[in-house]
Amino acid sequence: MTATSSNTAIEYPRKPITLIIGGPPGAGTDILTRRVAERLEPILGQRVVIEYRLGASGNLAAMAVAHAEPDGHTLLIGTRSSTLHKTMYPHLKYDFVQDLTPVAMVARMPIGILMGNHVPAKNIADFVRMARAEPGRFSAATLGVGTSDHLVSVLLRDAAEIQWQHVPYVEVSRALTDVVGGRVDLLITQLSGGMAYINAGELRALAVSSAARVAALPGVPTVAEEGYPQVSADEWFAAIAPAKTPPDIIKKLNHAFNQALTDKTLREEVATMGYVLSSSDNTPDMLRPFLAEDKLRWTKVLRDHQIYGDK
Repeated sequence: MTATSSNTAIEYPRKPITLIIGGPPGAGTDILTRRVAERLEPILGQRVVIEYRLGASGNLAAMAVAHAEPDGHTLLIGTRSSTLHKTMYPHLKYDFVQDLTPVAMVARMPIGILMGNHVPAKNIADFVRMARAEPGRFSAATLGVGTSDHLVSVLLRDAAEIQWQHVPYVEVSRALTDVVGGRVDLLITQLSGGMAYINAGELRALAVSSAARVAALPGVPTVAEEGYPQVSADEWFAAIAPAKTPPDIIKKLNHAFNQALTDKTLREEVATMGYVLSSSDNTPDMLRPFLAEDKLRWTKVLRDHQIYGDK
């Protein structure tokens, strides 16, 4: 360790830390980030504030962090879509691999296949029968083109050999309102966003995308149980920093996130919403190959289905 890097680590953090997210207030990333930020503040001894950069399926948030000062005071809480920008939004001026570096995996979140009560389908099989009988009749909402929600919806649509109208939204609150109101039939989204509506009986969860059932909804089957194992895929949330952030600061941030994620109250609180928090055995070196493999899988899905963002 050089004297310079040692001094940098000792001085860090010198001011409030900003966590930039690409989702709107009240959506899954925001719900998780707010709760984690509360636990980070006493550990790091600074305020942790949240900044919203909406647009391009979360990639404007990633680009903002890629261009930020690499001093550990600006981080991204990123999701899968931020790794896919070279296919989705090639005009954006950043490179995920070259301009950003992982800090820690924060959590995973199953994606829910949620249905409005106006559709008389009790399960995925019922819905598939109805959709095959009337191709194009039904509509499915997601939170934007190229998001994990959208990719899961494409895989499910193709695996079930059905057609529907895709309705992309920017805000989960509007999507929920339209599905509950019967204007859209399905909502495929991070489970946390719809949990309150599921518990209130205003939406029905037909399935979850995770490999195992969710503790908060033990009666809801996985997509694999419903016969579509190729659709299995969790959303993930990772803390990511500008690429040239000093290693000592990355190490300190990694330790802070891992410590925050051990909070028992936090783990119990977010489990009721469907989140699965990472364990303490969570390092940047472990996260880096996961991100690379995940990017390869989903880039292929984008290309196979010719899914591209706005130019």
